[in-house]
This record gives sequence, structure tokens and C-alpha cells, in this order.
Amino acid sequence: MRIHDFFVFRVSTSRGSLHLYCFGALASITAYYLISDHLIDKKRRQIIAERKTQKKGLYESLMIGGRFVNPFETWRDKTLWDFVRWIATRSTGNGLPNDRQILDTELPLAIPHFALLNAFRQHQNLSAAPLPVEYSDCPAVDSVDGDKSLTMQGLNILTDPIFKRRTVYSWLGPERLRPVPCQLSDLPHPDIVLVSHNTSTTWTSTLSAHWPILSPGLASWFSGLGVTSVVELDWWAEDTVTHWSGRNGADSNKSLWSSFLVKTSSASIFHCGDTGYCPVFDQVGAKYGPMSLAILPIGSYEPRWYMCHQHTNPEDAVLIHRDLRAKASVGVHWGTFMMSDEHYLQPPRDLEIAAKKYGLGLEEFIAPQFGKTYVYDL
Repeated sequence: MRIHDFFVFRVSTSRGSLHLYCFGALASITAYYLISDHLIDKKRRQIIAERKTQKKGLYESLMIGGRFVNPFETWRDKTLWDFVRWIATRSTGNGLPNDRQILDTELPLAIPHFALLNAFRQHQNLSAAPLPVEYSDCPAVDSVDGDKSLTMQGLNILTDPIFKRRTVYSWLGPERLRPVPCQLSDLPHPDIVLVSHNTSTTWTSTLSAHWPILSPGLASWFSGLGVTSVVELDWWAEDTVTHWSGRNGADSNKSLWSSFLVKTSSASIFHCGDTGYCPVFDQVGAKYGPMSLAILPIGSYEPRWYMCHQHTNPEDAVLIHRDLRAKASVGVHWGTFMMSDEHYLQPPRDLEIAAKKYGLGLEEFIAPQFGKTYVYDL
């Protein structure tokens, strides 16, 4: 055997060993997570059974092994194999057109009515009218997915702000179907920023001047950005506001996910965040309802076997609307980032079908035009 043949043989052997080592490491990590997930789920079911027996704490948040888990019997964790099955069986392109001009027609953008938003900020009187009020001179509260700006009794509330082009980084993740209708600097000064979960937020130096209300486990992330004046609220926790001034797989479930209720003496707004449908909404409605307005997710829901525990479809959202005893609801979380299999225009179509099925009026639950300002007489 020549020297260079022996050298090639040794290199090939080393590469084979490296492949074996990598395969072994991957198998070990997979086995570890499978066993860990099994033990956590077993403990979760045990705690749920204990709560049912004691008849208390059924819907309190639950942490096991340093991670938050769902305290609902209907929940089932997604495994790596579930994800692989979903990816392997995907055959849809969401119906997205190659021609951007079609998107301009199908998903038109409106410019928010900044003058009107500032008028509410300054407590200017506007004539009362049935809800929602659409002023004839309004091209455009901001209703693009992830960028919901609300004005309530002169208090500006921003929920789950996402002003970036992609979901993860500026260069990584699904890209927006439509541009952001406005920038943060265009909106009235936010007094409160509600963050329901850490995958929903882009935090900027401009926003850091405002006081965010967070789900537990997010304060350390904000602290790393120099934002320390935060309020963490666990499920069912309450906080009184008298004056305000100014994401990767490894951290899965390290922070809690939440919905928020903003309540004044005369009105209430429920911001849902990501969720599947479960009995807790009936409990929320019984304790805090009826709601004046609910902001509910209606997109990213197919296939149902994979998405149903994390994302409501339009019919689920209508059921939540009913459970909350909501006077009106706005459908969000659709038509912005495509991360599921339904047609990109299917959510408002399915919402219309579900609304008719449950006898809702045309204006009782809407999927608004992106960027358009809607005024509700609460």
C-alpha cells in the first residue's frame, strides 16, 4: 500500500467515526428529551388530578422542572416526531401569489388615522355611535397582526409589538406578506405595553422607555436589554395602573404565556395572545365578563391535529368570544406571517362561516383591514 493510499484510508475511517459520534450524540439528546418530556407529562397529569380532587387551583399556572407546562387535561405536547410528520406531509403553498400586485388587492393596507388616535389621546369628545364607528374621512385602532395599538380613556396601549420584517431576525424566519402600515414613532406615545409571550415581540430602544407588563419569566430577558421597570403578572393576578411613564428552541416554555384584561370603571378590553381553545375562557368570562372588546387570534391553525393546542381557528375564536360574553371582537394573528398550512385568505372566510353558525352579527366579530382605525363606543 502506498503512503498516500494509507493516509486516505485513515482519513476516511476518522470521518466514519465522526459520523458515528454525531449520530450517537444526537440519539442520546433525543432520548434524553423524550424521557424528560415523559416524566414531566406524568408529573403534570398527577398535579392536575390532585387539583381536581382538591377542587382548587384548576387553572393556576404550573411549572415543572424549570419550565411552564399547561394545567389543562386537553393539552398535548408536540414532539420532534410530530414536527417531522407535519413537515413531511405538507403539500400546500398557502395559495400565495407570485404577483405582489395581487396581494395589494387581496390584502390591502390602510394608513392608520393618526389625527384621530391623537384626538382620543387628548380626550377630545367624539360623537357616540353604534360600534364599530367608521368615520367617513378615516382611511384607518391599528389592527395588523402583532401591532395592536389601542386608545382607552386617553391611555395608549400597545400589545405584542412586532415591527420587524421577519419572525426571528431581520434575515431569518418567515417574511411578512404585507409591509408594516406604520412605525412605532408614528403612533401616539404608548403608556402600557402588554407582552403575552416572548415569540410575539420585537423590543426596540424606543419602546424601552415605556413600562411593559409581562408574563412571568420575561423580566430577565428585558433586563438584558436594560429595561428594568417591568411588571410580571401571573395568571389571575391583577395590578392597578394610576400613572405610567416613560427566541429559540432552547428557551421553550422558560417563560409563561398569558392573556391580559384591561379594565376601567366603564369598559374592558381582553387581549388573548396565542392560545388553543379550552374551558378556562368560560371561567374568565364568568369572573370578569362581559367584555367590551376582545382581541382574539383567528389564524395559523392548519393542520388541526398539529396546531389545535396552540392556535385557535376562527370557530374556536367565536367560542371564546361567546365564553367571554364579549360585546365585540377583533380577529388578529392572520395574513401576516405564514407559519401554517391554511390558504392565506382562509381565516376571514372561516370567521364569516363561524359567525353565521353561532348567530353573530356582521360587526360583532370582524377581521379588520390591515392598518385601519376602528372606533368602538365602549
